[in-house]
Amino acid sequence: MKSIQVFFLAFFFAATAFGQNATLTVTFKFAGITEGYDHTCKSQVWMNGELLGESSEVKESVGGSFTVDIPYGEHTVRVINLAQYEGEWEEHTIENNYSIDCLWRGSHTYSKKANKLFMLHDLDAGTVISWKKMPKLSK
Repeated sequence: MKSIQVFFLAFFFAATAFGQNATLTVTFKFAGITEGYDHTCKSQVWMNGELLGESSEVKESVGGSFTVDIPYGEHTVRVINLAQYEGEWEEHTIENNYSIDCLWRGSHTYSKKANKLFMLHDLDAGTVISWKKMPKLSK
C-alpha cells in the first residue's frame, strides 16, 4: 500500500513539473526615428506557429514591455514588431519596405529564473538583442 502512495505522489509531482510555464518578458525600444515616421507599433512572441502574446499598441518613440507564458525548456521563438501603416498592421521588415528587420528568431532555454529579452531597434544600425540589459545606442 505504501508503494502505491509513493508512486502516486511521484506521479503528481512529475505531472506538475512538466506542465509548468516560465515567463518571458520582452522589452523593446526604437532609436534613430526620422521625424514624421514615428509609427504606432506592437510586438508579438510566436512559438511553433502559435501566438503566445503581444504588447500594447504604442508609438515607436515610447517603446514597451510585455510578458508571456512559455513552457520550461529550450524553444525556438520569433519576436516580431509590427507597424501600423494606413490602418493596417504589417511586419516591420525590409521586405515590407522598412529600413531594418525589427525581429529576432532564435533558441533559448526558459527556466524559473527571470527570462528577459531586450530588443533595441536602431533604425540606423539594425536590431540588437540582449538577455541581460537594454543594448546601448550605436554612435
